Amino acid sequence: MRKRTPMKNKGFKLVDDVTKRNQGLITRLLLHPDIKSAWFFNGAVFAQTNSEERIKFDIFDNIGNTIREFRNRNRQSTKGASA
Repeated sequence: MRKRTPMKNKGFKLVDDVTKRNQGLITRLLLHPDIKSAWFFNGAVFAQTNSEERIKFDIFDNIGNTIREFRNRNRQSTKGASA
């Protein structure tokens, strides 16, 4: 992907190859009430919550649990920074 620009300049078009499982994950994310948007980038699936948090998801993740764990990690890291 580092050579994307030179290849584009030569007329080639490069696109991400999203697997069927990742497509399914994106669909599940978009149907979840806490998710605002979801996308595939650089081999991974990401989503933005209604609270503007960007979270990386795996195809086997429970969406609600992953969001909760992300928020708990961030709460703990902000507590440690303020102490």
